[in-house]
Amino acid sequence: MRLGELLVEAGAITPDQLTEALRAQVMWGARLGTSLVELGHIDLDALSNALGYQQHLPAALASHFDRADRKLQQLLSPNHADKFEAVPLFRVGQKAVVVASTEPLDEHALEVIADELGITRDKIIESIAPELRIRYALERVYQIMRPQRFQRAPGSARAVPVALSFTGQQPLEVPAPIEVDLAPSGERRRYVRTLADGPAEVPSSKQRAMTIDGVDEELPAVLSAIERAPDRERVAKLAIAAIAHLEPATVGASLLTMRGAVAVSWTSFRRDGKPVAALAIPTEPAGVVATALRHNDVARALPGEGSELDERLLGAFGLEWGGLLAAPVSAGGRVVGLVVIAAREAGTTDTIEAIARAASKAFERLMREATG
Repeated sequence: MRLGELLVEAGAITPDQLTEALRAQVMWGARLGTSLVELGHIDLDALSNALGYQQHLPAALASHFDRADRKLQQLLSPNHADKFEAVPLFRVGQKAVVVASTEPLDEHALEVIADELGITRDKIIESIAPELRIRYALERVYQIMRPQRFQRAPGSARAVPVALSFTGQQPLEVPAPIEVDLAPSGERRRYVRTLADGPAEVPSSKQRAMTIDGVDEELPAVLSAIERAPDRERVAKLAIAAIAHLEPATVGASLLTMRGAVAVSWTSFRRDGKPVAALAIPTEPAGVVATALRHNDVARALPGEGSELDERLLGAFGLEWGGLLAAPVSAGGRVVGLVVIAAREAGTTDTIEAIARAASKAFERLMREATG
């Protein structure tokens, strides 16, 4: 049974909440359970129980992560913990080790993890945990920083505790107290750093090439390809690549999506080829993004007339002086994202508006398909 159907049947969420989460997943990406938690419809322990029941494995709960043996965890290398999205928790019985992961591990992963932990493959007790909990543990234990996607967005809902258990579900055996470096998780999700907190921080990763794969570079063909794109990533890639190819005066651009009280980026480009920092723009203070959202219409900030936030946004695209334009992307009767461009001069906006409308049609269709 699919996770959403399982949670509805168990009474943990309503059909309307499932629909909302499926629609959010189209825009936000990541897993359905992550969207449900971020929307405040379910808590991580209830989600863990549902995932464990679905995968026929014990659920790794907050109490299990609170008993984590830090010395044991350090035996697993950070690159393998990240690659397999897996974290050792503690020893049980005769040298068995409980390992939590986002999904059942394949034989290769199990062999690698067992070898680094100094045990045989049959001594690993697999357990399931939501990706939000695993990402938090990877950051806390191995200093693998969570991507912006897995940080809490200001203004997002708090998860509602839900009592959820399943008949016949296998619980994890928790060891008796032992003298190890126990590390209560606390599970404090770091908030997204916004432009209101200061200039955007440039990441170390390189910018991907902005190419329109197999699509005629004329505007009508590009718009049609955006509207027919099979998933969110293809919509974003085509939209930004189209701006790069069809609007040569544009210095930089980003496709933003709404999460809580911020608009966050997932695909961006700079004309000079330098990386663009992960952007998070508050929706309340004055600025081109707030204006576009407030009026659900194209908003402009002419050179020298923007707010402090606008100046920081220009800086993220490598500009000290220039103009901004934000065009809303709508689906389901509300604004779900924005196309934002930066240019040295204020130019025509027809192409940008057309791209935003094409993205709106694509996301509207993807949401219909997601909710069946």
